[in-house]
Amino acid sequence: MTTPETERALLESLIVENEDLEKLESKLAQFNIFEAIGVVRQELRHSNFLAFLLNPSENHRLDDIFLKRFLKRVLLEEYEPTDEKYTKVSPVDIDIADFTDADVRREWQNIDILIHSPHNKLVCAIENKIDAGESIDQLIKYQRTIKEEFKDCRAILIYLTPVGELPSQKNWRIYNYSKIAEIIDSICISYKSTLGTDIYTLMTHYSTLIRRHIVSDSEVAELCRKIYTKHKQALDLIFEHRPDLQSEIATKIHELLIRETDSKEISVYFWSKGYIGIIPKRWEDNKLNLHLQFENYPQGLIIKMLICPNEDKSIREKIYKISQKNIPPFKKKALTPQWTTIYTKPILNHKDYQDADLEELMNKVEEFWLHFIKNDFVSIENIINTNIDKIICEHISVHAQSEDTI
Repeated sequence: MTTPETERALLESLIVENEDLEKLESKLAQFNIFEAIGVVRQELRHSNFLAFLLNPSENHRLDDIFLKRFLKRVLLEEYEPTDEKYTKVSPVDIDIADFTDADVRREWQNIDILIHSPHNKLVCAIENKIDAGESIDQLIKYQRTIKEEFKDCRAILIYLTPVGELPSQKNWRIYNYSKIAEIIDSICISYKSTLGTDIYTLMTHYSTLIRRHIVSDSEVAELCRKIYTKHKQALDLIFEHRPDLQSEIATKIHELLIRETDSKEISVYFWSKGYIGIIPKRWEDNKLNLHLQFENYPQGLIIKMLICPNEDKSIREKIYKISQKNIPPFKKKALTPQWTTIYTKPILNHKDYQDADLEELMNKVEEFWLHFIKNDFVSIENIINTNIDKIICEHISVHAQSEDTI
């Protein structure tokens, strides 16, 4: 077991006179527009930019040059499909074709990128995978959809991944991001004057992003491996103490609640990164044992209203009955001696976490909160506050009767 002194020495050896680390920091310090807007490993945004380059109708000044070069390069790759109908398009066919009529769609029937050229009777589907794997029967479903919707078209199916991973279906052609970067670089060299400074810069920045963060054989990747091998213990220590997304979201929620409830009679409690409580002070003062809380999971965020455990069940029962009649959407769950949830609403789900950064997630949380505090929260607070005197009076009355009996 390492001591604090040993851990400090490990960290110092990592940062003091480390030429590889300085070289890596220098490379990563170079400004990149795609890094600046948080694209790095966000699959949807990569698909958006690729669709932009592939679409002859977009304002990149390339017409169908990128589309044709991409398809020709893909068709030159080794390919052994189980169905020969997927071999009926050759690089020569692409070279002599005019794709100005090409319709490039995003997320059509859940296919990441679909390209349809009615004039050439050609359809191309691209399934783009950055970090996630295939869903069950995903590629089979896409093949079936394309076959049904484009019966008279020849089809090209492309499975695009960082390193050219094998798809579950052999009819899909394998392609990788390193080759995408090569296509972009070759076009930037050949068509620099055509592209103009803006598009040229955008494309070279995207190529750099791919080489820095996506492909495994990049200089950045090699530097990272070299540094990790040499300083494994120090880096593992840093990783162990890194701020995780759940903690960052919890901190941001707490800051949001403190800021937005500053002028209101509401207490905010940071119990843990998983639970942040909200309790109107009037509820606290009257010891209602009732509160709202954010429940923050690694891939989900919800808000709940709960009746807390209480030895005196008369207050719990009264709150439960009032909530059951008046609070929509009331969660139909039996009252128990333990925590009882009587209201719940989702805020973020696992799909939100798949392709979003912290800023985007918090924008959704803040939008939810501003709507919630003006609507559901007002209704809930009014219902409880209107009935507080009744709850407390009945509670006192019950206790008085019990004492008289004694």
